[in-house]
Amino acid sequence: MNGEVLKVVEFKIRRYDPDEKKHYMSTYKVPIRKGTTVLDALNYIKENLDGTLTFRHSCRMGICGSCAVNINGKPMLACYTQVLDLNADSLTVEPLSNMPLIKDLVVDIQPFFQNFRKIKTTLIKPAEAFRRENEFPQSPEELKKFWDLTLCTKCAVCYSACPAAIDEKFLGPSALTANYRFIADSRDEGLEERLKPMTDNVWLCTSCNSCTLFCPKLVNCSDSVIEDRSLIVEMGAIPRTVKDVLESVMKYHNPMGTHQNKRMEWAKDLNVKTFPNVTKADVLYFVCCSTAYDIRNREIAKTMALVFGKLGVDYATLGEEEWCCGDHILRMGEKGLFEMLAEHNIEMFRKFNADKIVTLSPHCYNTFKNDKPYKDLGLNVQHYTEFLAEALENGKIKLSKPLNRRVAYHDPCFLGKRNRIYDAPRQILQSINGLELVEMKRTRESSFCCGGGAGRVWTEEAEQEKRPCVNRVKEALELGVDAIAVACPFCVTTLEDAMKVLDVENKIAVKDILELLKETL
Repeated sequence: MNGEVLKVVEFKIRRYDPDEKKHYMSTYKVPIRKGTTVLDALNYIKENLDGTLTFRHSCRMGICGSCAVNINGKPMLACYTQVLDLNADSLTVEPLSNMPLIKDLVVDIQPFFQNFRKIKTTLIKPAEAFRRENEFPQSPEELKKFWDLTLCTKCAVCYSACPAAIDEKFLGPSALTANYRFIADSRDEGLEERLKPMTDNVWLCTSCNSCTLFCPKLVNCSDSVIEDRSLIVEMGAIPRTVKDVLESVMKYHNPMGTHQNKRMEWAKDLNVKTFPNVTKADVLYFVCCSTAYDIRNREIAKTMALVFGKLGVDYATLGEEEWCCGDHILRMGEKGLFEMLAEHNIEMFRKFNADKIVTLSPHCYNTFKNDKPYKDLGLNVQHYTEFLAEALENGKIKLSKPLNRRVAYHDPCFLGKRNRIYDAPRQILQSINGLELVEMKRTRESSFCCGGGAGRVWTEEAEQEKRPCVNRVKEALELGVDAIAVACPFCVTTLEDAMKVLDVENKIAVKDILELLKETL
């Protein structure tokens, strides 16, 4: 490591002693120069400070993928990551998650590679088709479908970040992406063979987007899993629970299996304007199926209406013409049904003249903002936490009552990982007098999914200890908080289910930020 020392960074390394079967931390001070990578720092420690430190590396060029570790809670390639880019005086380096430990930062990657052996990573064709005279070239357009999927270095970063990987049955993002890479190849003729190993586990994916977010090669694993599901849906080889959800949406335009004429029951004691009685308002309030129909979550919908009233906001809803946004349906692989829902809602948006759409659910927010055909409209859409953070900043909301609670905030994946909205929810919580905001160990980009995305909120059948929501509530219990604050109705449902599983309903509560805000108004 040559050049001028620009700073000294503290490295806290979580280690594992296989002989004593114990975990412990070692701390080292490392001089950092321009261009120093985390791998350079680990080598410096081993060569100059502690020769017993054990870690894995090989190519030093981001090709082999062997040096992956968790750095401040995020899985990264140590050779790819420059220390100065992390802009921190202290770094915590830990082994990758979801794999057995061998020693210190070295994990057993065999479970990861065993999943690859369950899929075939070569073309499936009749033997005679491989004769040179029968082969045919592919056009650039065909190659574009899967070219980026070939960049995977099998570093296991995606597997380490994946909440579904706590269930060893799950093949993992890399294996599912590799499988789709061959499915997308027009030369491959083994569709049925490729779908077989996926049909009983691809549904464990929650579409949290961690795999895509952390992939050092920018491979879009998350969308590949959706494509895998889409093919399975087309074949009809779907679990009963998934089929029930899709049939409910087809019949009732919502996954709750409740008739649309009950969609406004949440507002029966409130004076809420609805379409078609009203066709113009400053804000179109998109309520979400969960908060419209689920008895527990209706309180969230009511509270937002009350807050709109206190702010003097001119708002209205689509009433019975509000159909499911389709986010879960799209990520369950039913593209045709998603398009039907989207076409209806888009028609209603065009009939209703609103300056802005405010959603309760991050899932509605995300699909309106990022998924075609909604995305093509360029909708002015906000999640309610953005809307309320602005109102607080502008002095439009007065929080008069103190709320003496110790609260941990759980970042919803579709708000945080997919849309990078991390600060607005925290601004609201920090504005509440008396509330102590505690950060979870896994937070912001590294937040651990509640397990409710991509329809899992309705179709979860995994053993209790293999459910992400149970894992997440255990993490909150370790912090000694009395409430988990969320900003998503599906997080409310899954985390409250986990509390029942763990029998801790008398120790901790799950509260939407709106419910906490209501107590202070």
